[in-house]
Amino acid sequence: MRKFCLASLFVLSCGLNAVVTQAAPAEIASTKESFKPPSEVASAAKPKTTLRASGALIQSVENNVWFDTIDISFESDLNNNGFYHGLYVRFDADTNYTAVPVYAHFALKRPGAPEVIIHTSSVFTLRGTSAEDWFAIESELLHSLPPAYYDLVIRIYDADYNDLLAEISGFDEPALAELPLEDLSYDKPQVVVVEEDGGSLGWLSILALAALGLTRRKVRAV
Repeated sequence: MRKFCLASLFVLSCGLNAVVTQAAPAEIASTKESFKPPSEVASAAKPKTTLRASGALIQSVENNVWFDTIDISFESDLNNNGFYHGLYVRFDADTNYTAVPVYAHFALKRPGAPEVIIHTSSVFTLRGTSAEDWFAIESELLHSLPPAYYDLVIRIYDADYNDLLAEISGFDEPALAELPLEDLSYDKPQVVVVEEDGGSLGWLSILALAALGLTRRKVRAV
């Protein structure tokens, strides 16, 4: 199965904490979250010594929190049309604060259509510039997403006050733009049905086989 990767993937260790969100009727995707336990993140956290002047990722909103790295991959293209219904996203965000509790929105947007939120995360904690406070989702897209090239939008909010702290999308970063996706209802293997004409030639063939059968029975009876 072909995978399209925009960046290298990380190996998730057995020490991570996983939370599975079952897809409710109103949800677009069934999503599994992955992140390290807060105790492990805290023990590996590095103190923030200087304010960030600029970074590798361009983003539209940055309020003492910013995206440091983002990794994306696709999987599950059942009908081999180049569009996938499985999406994996992992990001590491940093902050000027020692620690800040946050949650994230993950959304998809295509031209001429409204933005669709595929997942709202549980609360997790960013700790300075630690590389251990990464957050990842693995989503199976279920409905409302026809085959198209989507922009991924990620927003990070303050968990205490719901203030928008950081936002990044395909408009800012080309790596998040034009993702080839579709939901599971569109990703069905193609079935080809071959119909044969049952005209006069077909009836003649049947009569010929019947006559051959009678002949064979007569020969065996002798």
